[in-house]
Amino acid sequence: MLAIRGWPHDPLCPLCLRAPETAEHLCKECPFTMAIWNQIKSWDNDDIIDTSHDYSSTSEWWDAMISGKTNKDQNRSSGRFLYVLWNAWKERNRRIFTARRLTYLEVADITREDILQRDRAINGFGPAIPAEPD
Repeated sequence: MLAIRGWPHDPLCPLCLRAPETAEHLCKECPFTMAIWNQIKSWDNDDIIDTSHDYSSTSEWWDAMISGKTNKDQNRSSGRFLYVLWNAWKERNRRIFTARRLTYLEVADITREDILQRDRAINGFGPAIPAEPD
């Protein structure tokens, strides 16, 4: 959008500094984002998200990821997918707007904590607190 408006900008991806910054690059091609994906997968010993296939778009990737899964697995995969992309986006903005940089391990750690918090919110912390007696 900055280029379209003629505003000053660096056309390279601020995460890898190797390729033009596009949404597709940030989501599925950027080595920094791929390192986050791979770290999350290794920590959780989970291949729920396939990063090895070359999909033509992020939408096609998402559709393939949830295709044929139960609703519970679709929700889990989608949550992980969104948290990785959200935190990669936040790191991109951090670098541009605050000139601060986190490593992919730090971003992966933040992402994993977001995923764990989501799991706790959905699955609860254990038995519910009993209601007050009338």
